[in-house]
Amino acid sequence: MASIATKIASRKPKTTSTSRSKSSASQKEQTLDGLFKDELKDIYSAETQLVDALPKMAKAAFSEELQDAFTKHFEETKRHVERLEKIFNRLEIDKSEVESCKAMEGLIEEANKIIENYEEGHVRDSALIIGAQKVEHYEIASYGSLCELADVLRYPQIKNLLGRTLDEEEMTDEDLTGLAQEINDEAYEMGQQEREETY
Repeated sequence: MASIATKIASRKPKTTSTSRSKSSASQKEQTLDGLFKDELKDIYSAETQLVDALPKMAKAAFSEELQDAFTKHFEETKRHVERLEKIFNRLEIDKSEVESCKAMEGLIEEANKIIENYEEGHVRDSALIIGAQKVEHYEIASYGSLCELADVLRYPQIKNLLGRTLDEEEMTDEDLTGLAQEINDEAYEMGQQEREETY
C-alpha cells in the first residue's frame, strides 16, 4: 500500500518549464530599475492626459490670471512630455507599453465635473485651482520619487531632466497658491454682496 505522503505527492501539479520561466520572468521584472521604468510610464501617461485637459481648464477659467497660468503650464507640460520621451529613448522604453494613468484619469474627471457643475465665475475658479493643485501634488510626488530612484540607480543626466520638471511643477503649485488667495477673496466678497442684495 502506498504511503499517504506518496499519494499526496502524486496529486501535486507538476511544475513545467513554462511555469518556471514565467516565474523567473516576473521575479526579474521586480527590480528597482523595473519599478523606475514603470513609474516613468505612469507619469508619461499622466502628462499626455494633462496636455489634452489644460486647454479646456484654461477656457473654463473666469480670471485672466488663471487662464494665463493654465496656458503657461500647458506649454510647460508639453516640454515635460518631450523630456520624458528623451528618457524613454535613453532607457529603450517602448511607448506602446504605456498604460493609462488611472490617478490622472480621476483627477481630470474631477476637473470636468467642476466645469459642468459650477457657473463661470470666481467660485468655479476657486474649484479649478483646487483641482489643479491636486494634479500638481500628484506630479510633485511622482517626480520627487523618480529623482530619488534616478539617483540610486546612477542615472545623473536623467535625474537632471526629472529635477528640472520637478522644479517647474513646484513653481506652478506656488503660483496657483498665490492665485487662490486672490480669487478666494474675490469669491467671498461676491458672495457677501449677493447676500446683502438678497436681504
